[in-house]
Amino acid sequence: MSARLYYKGDQGAVVLEQNGLPVDQYTSASALVETHLLGLLATNLDQPERSAVLRAIYQTPLTTD
Repeated sequence: MSARLYYKGDQGAVVLEQNGLPVDQYTSASALVETHLLGLLATNLDQPERSAVLRAIYQTPLTTD
């Protein structure tokens, strides 16, 4: 199982590909990071200390849109 990320087009879209097939596409690298962080926060709802650490690390806005 191989996975890779790559930019697509001149708008800076980021594609996640696994085993040669596109799995997901994000409008930008910032959108990918934001989605990942939101997923981490959602999976740590029962661990408030962990969520607080994640929020502290990423307290600045993730998007420039």
